Amino acid sequence: MAQPDIMMMPALATYFGVTIDELFGYKLDVMTNKERLIRYMDKNGILVRGDVTLRHGGQSPYYINTENFSTNAQLSRIGEVFADCIQENHLEFDVLVGLAYHGIAFAVAMAMALYNKYGKTCSYCYDRRMADSRGRMLCGHTLLDGEQVVIVDDVMTSGLSVTERVEQLRRLAEIQVAAVIVIINRRNQMPGGSPSGEVQMLEKYGAKVYSLITDEDIDDALQKYR
Repeated sequence: MAQPDIMMMPALATYFGVTIDELFGYKLDVMTNKERLIRYMDKNGILVRGDVTLRHGGQSPYYINTENFSTNAQLSRIGEVFADCIQENHLEFDVLVGLAYHGIAFAVAMAMALYNKYGKTCSYCYDRRMADSRGRMLCGHTLLDGEQVVIVDDVMTSGLSVTERVEQLRRLAEIQVAAVIVIINRRNQMPGGSPSGEVQMLEKYGAKVYSLITDEDIDDALQKYR
């Protein structure tokens, strides 16, 4: 049986978000998919530990710096996890829409993974913060009335930004929001009594928010593997 080159061990451990000892000890097999993703983000500087003040004033012992998904390998990895989320939840849709700016790269990576891994073809577009010289607010597919869209972004807390962007899209075409998919849903970071973004998405558009991980997942993983 062929064995991997020992020089590849550090790269393999980094890719899977585990230590080299865990790689040799097969501890990877007992980790859940969410734990693997969290360990990967932790090892690659995407999950940044340290007390931070969130936008609404709350405190957190870590934050997610999605700008650190900065290599093709990292984008390929997260794109596959996004695609797995689509398949596992049997989501039916016509168009993937990446929200500027962070959601653009993740939506592209997801679209490619859906085709390469699952053979699924779909339309893709992304919005613009400002119209171009011809007044266009979208790049890529032109949205059509009645299309089911999946909105892709990096983080959701209050959902206000996503709501504003969806309303902008709906001025272009009478689309239906099939789902919103984000890397992390920080629903527990909302001030007491304030509705979270996932509640607003469901009430306003009848759309469920799917997240690859939540604050609870991170807390559990860091507690287990610290």
